[in-house]
Amino acid sequence: MKFIHIVLLAIFLIISINFASALTADSESESNVVIPELNHPAKFTLTITGAEEGSYTVYTLTDVIIRPTSPFQLNAGTNKINIFVYPTSQLKERGFYTFTYNIGNIQSKLTTKIVDLEDLIEISSDSINPESDEVTFYVRNREKSSVENLTAKFSSVIFETEQEFDLKPYEKTEITVKADKDKLKKTEAGTYVVKAEFETEEGKKIVDGKIYIGEKKNIVTEDDSSGLLIRTRTVTKINAGNVNENVKVVMKKNVFSRLFTTFNEEPLSVDRSGFGITYEWSKQLGPSEIFTVKAKTNYIFPLMIIIAALIIIWGFRKFMTTKIEVKKSVSYIKTKGGEFALKVKLAVKARKSIENVSIIDKIPLAVKVYKKFGTLKPDKVDIANRKIQWDIGDLNAGEVRIFSYVIYSKIGVIGKFSLPKALSVFETNNEIHEVESNKVFFLSEQTSKDE
Repeated sequence: MKFIHIVLLAIFLIISINFASALTADSESESNVVIPELNHPAKFTLTITGAEEGSYTVYTLTDVIIRPTSPFQLNAGTNKINIFVYPTSQLKERGFYTFTYNIGNIQSKLTTKIVDLEDLIEISSDSINPESDEVTFYVRNREKSSVENLTAKFSSVIFETEQEFDLKPYEKTEITVKADKDKLKKTEAGTYVVKAEFETEEGKKIVDGKIYIGEKKNIVTEDDSSGLLIRTRTVTKINAGNVNENVKVVMKKNVFSRLFTTFNEEPLSVDRSGFGITYEWSKQLGPSEIFTVKAKTNYIFPLMIIIAALIIIWGFRKFMTTKIEVKKSVSYIKTKGGEFALKVKLAVKARKSIENVSIIDKIPLAVKVYKKFGTLKPDKVDIANRKIQWDIGDLNAGEVRIFSYVIYSKIGVIGKFSLPKALSVFETNNEIHEVESNKVFFLSEQTSKDE
């Protein structure tokens, strides 16, 4: 009897072993990528055959979780089960990760790929036109995994934006945003970091990318001149591009104008060639930078020198060509009767030898000529025409004659009393010439005589 029990038990064990060994599970991955920050699972489809009809579970004792964790029914024949592999907080490995899982009485293995968010996503751009007011960059999915409902804040030197988007496997999504045009103009060409801040179940995660701003070369030159006596020339160089550029300013002056020219910037080089002088400035300008050279030439000072020189030359020529000089002066005389009286004095000096010299002086109205004269009496006193005349004759160079006479009036004079110019008439080289004296006046506060 005991022997029969042993035989039956052996037959049962053999049948159980054969039945169990008949169950097989093949896996096919829709996406084997696990993204821990997003709690994003890998997706597998298990094809199970040879199973006895009943309830089964799939589980693993590693650092991942297989869902569903609840039991599921298998039928005789072929069964397809979708499972999802989630990360746990203990999962530190990155890259390909192979683990063992159990289903029924068998063990099998699955291989997933553990990828961080920064390795999953690529952020970049093609060359950005620096003259545009829009910027287009892209977000690329590097893996065979669909990611949905991503929210990120993108920030760079030229824009900030918040976007929500999905990414299919290996998909490249382009994002176009408004750019700060002023900042874009002032930003040098090259590569710049764009930061993406993602909202995840583990908090905020930063992913860095790169954008590329294309080159644009453009130097704007402004040349302005203004002023007449103070002449100002302003040359301005503006870097309207987005790359550093060396600019050069050249100005030319002659040997005269350079003496009266000042610059707001010290020239880098000064080249003298003949009567011309060339000044040169050089500077490196970044995007939107300005370089201004201002040259101010003050012609007032040289003009004053020229005018003074002309006056001196004119005076010297007049002095050299003057053959006779007549100076007229007047002085007040006190009289016993209190009349208004003036003594008129004429000094005649010959600078060159002259002939037939006559001095004619006019008598002002409202005055009379006192009949007594100085040493040299006049040859004519024409009361009707109010003239006094002295006929001197010939004078040698350097010879001087002095004439004087007195005029008076019983009517008091207040204020300015002007006397006309005296006239000298002479002959030289058989030509008659006339030279006038200076004009004189007398200031008086005297009143009329008390009768």
